[in-house]
Amino acid sequence: MEAGNGQGREGNERATDDAQSRLPQRSRTRSLLIGGAIVLGLLFLMVGAIALVLIVGPSSGKGGGERVAPATFKEKYVSGEGTDKIAVLPVTGLIGPQESEQVPLGSPGVSPETVRDQLRQAAEDADVKAIIFEVNSPGGAVVPTDRIHQNILDFKQTTGKPVVVSMDATAASGGYYIATAADRIVANQTTLTGSLGVIFSYLNFAEAADKLGLEEEVIKSGPFKDIGSSTREPTEEELEILQTYVDEGYDQFVRAIVEGRGLSEDRVRELADGRVYSGLQAQSLGLVDELGDLDRAAEISEDLAGLEEATVVRYQPRSPGLAELLSSRLTSAKPEAEALKVLRTAGLSPTPELQYLYRP
Repeated sequence: MEAGNGQGREGNERATDDAQSRLPQRSRTRSLLIGGAIVLGLLFLMVGAIALVLIVGPSSGKGGGERVAPATFKEKYVSGEGTDKIAVLPVTGLIGPQESEQVPLGSPGVSPETVRDQLRQAAEDADVKAIIFEVNSPGGAVVPTDRIHQNILDFKQTTGKPVVVSMDATAASGGYYIATAADRIVANQTTLTGSLGVIFSYLNFAEAADKLGLEEEVIKSGPFKDIGSSTREPTEEELEILQTYVDEGYDQFVRAIVEGRGLSEDRVRELADGRVYSGLQAQSLGLVDELGDLDRAAEISEDLAGLEEATVVRYQPRSPGLAELLSSRLTSAKPEAEALKVLRTAGLSPTPELQYLYRP
């Protein structure tokens, strides 16, 4: 009996020890679960707050829901000294709508919205006394190019601050069009400029479709509803209609040069036959004012603004914040957008449109 009781006590003691040893393990598991739930809750709250910022946007704290846009661009020192500033606004790459297939987000290109924000920041900064557009662009779509041109004219009228253009390697077609809004144009002697005019083009697959035995059936409400179709040859009447469309865009380009450069319309039409010019040739023809680089453009800007000295700064996009990074990750790129990007990089457009574009 004593032996049996001893064995029973030993068994009870072992069971008690086992139960006690499992208690810390259960506590640790429970603590981990609670901690994980807290972390997940905080993460959801943070994501919700970011989503709210993305949807609603930042507020200035003023009454009536009024919002003031913060500085979009950071300033990089270029040269000079003093409290007065000359802001350099880069215009690089194709001109097109914001975040479109023409100017994909994160790729070289400029949109009217970008230039508008640059000009807004320069207008609101009392220390900025003049701006320089540093142009390195072959041009692009007609409507965005004209919007940039008008934005520059509006800036000059509302602020009175002088505008100078410094042409880099290329400032052709639409790149030159926006330059005509400036008070002075400076070009390097080897700058490729000119290509004054408008182009309208579209891909024609008619011959390839015939070889493959493909035929597009079109039901249309009028004889010209499918004008510019890629699956058939255009008619003479359609070509005449499209030429009228092109001529209107050309006339608009001519007017911009006449008004901006003070040349006669006959002289402009003589020069605007689509050919390209070097900066040296353009200067001799009156299309640019001087030969020089960004330093020379800065000197001219100082003179126009009546400054003895100024600090030259270049506007650069700020690094994307957490909200922008999350938004870009949540928005997946469409495969067809990449295909359109390749076509547009080659100067081809699946959707016909007028372009102020230099395209060899």
